Parts: sequence; structure tokens; C-alpha cells
Amino acid sequence: MSEENPPTLTSVGIDIGTTTTQLIVSELTVDRSGIGAVAVDIGETTIVHRGEIHETPLLDRQTLDTDAVRELVESELDAAGYSPPEIDSGAVIVTGESSYKENAEQLVNHIADHAGEFVVATAGPELEAVLAGKGSGAAAWAAENQETVLNVDVGGGTTNMCLFSGDDVVETRCLDVGGRLLRFDQSGQVTHISEPAARLVAIHGFDIEGGTQPTNAELRRLAAAMAESIFDTIAGPPLSSVTETLTIGSSEYTGETVYAVVFSGGVGRLISATEETSGRSPFAFDDFGLHLASAIQRRLERSSLRVRFPDEDIRATVVGVGTQTTSFSGTTTHIDDAVLPLRNLPVIEAPVVTEQQDHDTLVSELRSCFERERELYEIDEQTPFVLSLPSITPLGYERIRGLARAVDEVYEQCFASESPRVVLTRQNCAKALGQQLRSTSNADAPLIVVDEVVASDGDYLDIGDPLESGQTVPVVVKSLVFSS
Repeated sequence: MSEENPPTLTSVGIDIGTTTTQLIVSELTVDRSGIGAVAVDIGETTIVHRGEIHETPLLDRQTLDTDAVRELVESELDAAGYSPPEIDSGAVIVTGESSYKENAEQLVNHIADHAGEFVVATAGPELEAVLAGKGSGAAAWAAENQETVLNVDVGGGTTNMCLFSGDDVVETRCLDVGGRLLRFDQSGQVTHISEPAARLVAIHGFDIEGGTQPTNAELRRLAAAMAESIFDTIAGPPLSSVTETLTIGSSEYTGETVYAVVFSGGVGRLISATEETSGRSPFAFDDFGLHLASAIQRRLERSSLRVRFPDEDIRATVVGVGTQTTSFSGTTTHIDDAVLPLRNLPVIEAPVVTEQQDHDTLVSELRSCFERERELYEIDEQTPFVLSLPSITPLGYERIRGLARAVDEVYEQCFASESPRVVLTRQNCAKALGQQLRSTSNADAPLIVVDEVVASDGDYLDIGDPLESGQTVPVVVKSLVFSS
């Protein structure tokens, strides 16, 4: 791979959200770095096509319109001048309330299979929060200025926050608060109330229900209550009991001081885009977005928060999806590529491998780890997974050879011989470990050993088809797959 003429990959990002569906196409420059140029990284990223913002197609309240979404994706790729065979990598993510639709998983897998060489089909507010923060520019701002920045992505179904401190993602904070939790007709009559909004209405005793026309005062009160929970979450613990009922996942946030806040998302765009909202009917978008944006604006006027304008607002998540999801393994891999791509592999994190462990101890610790995680993920002996090795010390031939013997023994004891064996190492040793595993094992199972990627318990991994003559593979690490 020549540094004078580095190759580029065409990447597509697709975000199927509560309110809107969007697509972007990016060109990613691939660079090598490190000793012996074995690390492969994404260098420059250029967005070459920003698709239209489409309303997410639904067959009914519980079902996404698969055919309509597929046609939307195909038309956007055609408008961008690309065909599926020209797509090298990409990600499709279902976000907000769309992730709860009955056919969400079926839809994204269909898109991933038919729209190009996609390596990820995923959903979940935590991952969405990180991607939105990277797409909005909040992550870059925090890294460049070594400051603590909170991105607040207010969408149709959820509000997802990601706290960036310098180069690091500190945590995510997610709420069941969004602009499409209530739907209206043009007269202001309520046509639908989602469960989180109904819960908030019940808690406060607001006079709002389906089929009625609530007063502007009641709608302002509900919007203020939603905004208050957003600002309560921004401030961090302790949270009010109302905010706790709307919180998705853990509410054990850090007490780190937030230097600046960035608002993104569809509602986030309305917070600052006064020219778009001036003179509009509050039901112009048939939802609660304008009411919620106005409530956040009013709350900001009483706040001392420093607000930074985003690089991307409504497109923040899809930009993050299209430009930030994919990383690459090192070039020293061992890959049986016939089984690729692999998607949604649960990660089992092995104990640290040290020279103090004898063979029996290492086998025992690995077996206990496998049994614990198999129960956690509810996987059987046929289910492929990723064994993530956090550290091997010392990193030498004899230690790698001994580790290969132990790993093979546990695989033989616990898993079907024909199931793919996927091993991930943080250190640059995949080729050596793969060779030892292949020579040690009597099994015919496909073997994939990938290095220089970090994943832990609770993560899921996607591995795409090899690039650069089979030496490196695109990898996506995901914190959640599908919400239940």
C-alpha cells in the first residue's frame, strides 16, 4: 500500500430513525502506520453525497415498510452515482422507536445483504449516542481542545447523550424523550401517544389523550417536563424520580464537569434554526418536535450551559454511521475468508494471559469464562462468538504456543468442531497465534484471528470481507444489537 497514492474505500451510512431515514456516501482514505506499517487506519474522510431527509416508511405503528426503505436506499445510491458492487463498506442502523418495530432486525439485515458490502446491522441508544456525537463534531471538538463536551442528540423517539473528554468516550446517557412521541393532525388533535409520553402525562396528570385537542398551555407543560428531564440528565446525578422513569439503561453517571454542550438531531436542529420555525404551525411536522424545541430554548435561557453549534445537526447520526463505524484490523491476520462476512458475534473477554499461569490453570480460567458468558448470551455450542484476549504477557513464541494449546482444548471441550473460531487480540500477534492454533488443532473449523482491535464483554462484533489482498478486514465493535 503506497503512501504516495493511498487507496480509498466507498462507505455508505444509513440511519432508519423514528422520524426520518437518511443516507450518506463517503470516501475513506486508508493509511498505514506503525512499526513495519502493519496498522491500518482511516485517514481523510470526504462526504460525497448527502441524501434527502425522508420520512421513515411504516406499514403500521409496529412495522417498518421494508420494500419502501429498500427502494429509498436504491434511489439514493442511484442519485449518488453508485451501484451496490461499488460499495466497499458501510453501516445501517435503526434508531429510536424504529428499533422496537417487529421487523427491525429483518429490515437492516435485508438492506445490508442487498445494498453493498455492509458489515454492520445494528441498533441501540448507547451506540447511537456515540455516533451522533462523532457526527456532530462534538468528539472532534473535545479531542482538539482537550475539553469535556456533552453531545445531546434529541431525535424523534429518544434523546441520546455522549460525554467526550479529550480523546475518550466517558459515558452515554439516554432518555425516552423525543419529538415524535406524540403525533397530531393539522388541527392539533392527538392521533398517537407513545408509551413514554403517556407515562409522563400520567405522572403529572396532564389533560392530554388520544382523539382530543389539548390546549396550548397543557402542551407547553408537557414539553417543559420533557425538557426538564433532559437538563436533569445533562446535570447528572442525583436524578429526579421522573427522570429515572424515562432513563434508558444505567443512570450511574460520572460527576465530571461539562465544559460545553452540543445539540444535534432533528429536534436539536429546531433549537437553533429559528428561521425554520418562525411562523410555522406548531403541528407543521405532525408531531411534538416544535413544542419540545421551544421548551428546550426557554430552558437554555435560564441555564449557564455553554452551547456550541454542531457541524451536523439532523444528519449527525448518519454522518457518524457512514464515517465513524468502521475500523480495520492490522495486516498480520490469519483469515479463513470463506465464512466472511460475519455479523453480530457476541464477545467473550478472556482473562489476562500471564507467565504465572500453567496450562491447567489457563484452561480452567478459560473454561469458566466460556461457561459464564455462554449463559449470559444464551448461546449454544453451534453459535459463533469472538474470544477477545485483552493482554498476553510476555508476548513471546512459547507463551503464544501455550495459549494456542489451551484455547484449542477449551474449544474442543465446549463447542462444536465445525463452528467458526474467531479470536481477537489487542496486540500485534494474530498471524503467529493463528498459525499455532491451526497447527495445534485437529478440528476442521474455520479460523479467523484478528489483531489490534479492542472489544470487551457485552460488545458484539461484525467482520467484513478482507481488503488489500486479504491482509486486513473491516471490523465494527457494537455495544448493543437490538433493543427488546
